[in-house]
Amino acid sequence: MLFHHVIHNLEDWGQVFQDRSAFEPLIREIFRRHGLPFSGVTSCTPGSNAVFRCGASLVKIFAPEESGIGGKEEFLTERFGLLRAKRMGIPAPELFAQGVIEDAYPFYYLLMEYVEGKSLADLSPQLSGEERVQIGCGLRRIVERMDVPCAPFNGHMLFSQAAEKRWKAFPASFRDDRKAYLEKRVRENGKNETAGAGGKPGAAAGPAVYVHGDLNPDNILIRPDGSLCLIDFADALVAPIELELAGLLCDGFRFDPDYRKGFFGTEMCSGEELTERLLFGLLIHDYGANIIRDNIGAAEQISSVEELRKKIGDR
Repeated sequence: MLFHHVIHNLEDWGQVFQDRSAFEPLIREIFRRHGLPFSGVTSCTPGSNAVFRCGASLVKIFAPEESGIGGKEEFLTERFGLLRAKRMGIPAPELFAQGVIEDAYPFYYLLMEYVEGKSLADLSPQLSGEERVQIGCGLRRIVERMDVPCAPFNGHMLFSQAAEKRWKAFPASFRDDRKAYLEKRVRENGKNETAGAGGKPGAAAGPAVYVHGDLNPDNILIRPDGSLCLIDFADALVAPIELELAGLLCDGFRFDPDYRKGFFGTEMCSGEELTERLLFGLLIHDYGANIIRDNIGAAEQISSVEELRKKIGDR
């Protein structure tokens, strides 16, 4: 037995997933299986899975099903995203190896390139306006290549139970209003839109597209040469592109006008149109409630969709 902790729920996983000593035997076995030299384990920025650096490699061990998160589907989703990124020329870590270790639990893992660089979250305060414009331009090019029609590749769907639970932080009046807004949107635009709407980032609704699903500033890296790299594809799904825009502009860019200028360029949406697209994207986003809380306002102080629309417009 390589792993000696008991995982019954998310709390159990939360107590151990950053513990290097708990995972070192599993990581040694991963390197042994793939004939790679082992050079010790160091911690990385915590997420929700067990992620550690080993020399020039990063190993990601997905939470077992018993934790209530992660597991095989997230492993397959991230693997799909990394392989798709390489095929399509989207900057992402190189995937070196993959597999599952049947131990105390089935531990699915990915062994990939450790990307030298800093996250947008860490680097943003030091950047000039022009540097932010250039990063916005670069992310526009990435999104145009990445967010294109794609056949379903996992079981991720909009309005999951976990996502809907997050909206309970908002007043009942807001939740009722959100439900009515989305139902009206479906009636006005057809059933297909809620399944997926996309096209170019500045364009009107179109077919379903692949979306990264979590373009927060920790998942956007800037390498030492200034090039961009996306990480953590485990939340990807087929959805309206507005979901991606809401995550990127509200959480990744945090409404910064220079990033937004670079991203939209001469195809800038009108303020009203952009507000409506971001509103829709937030209301369908798995982490929409969190993005609003962190970047727009306290949940308990937003009692209607109209209040949220105004707050987005004021940003």
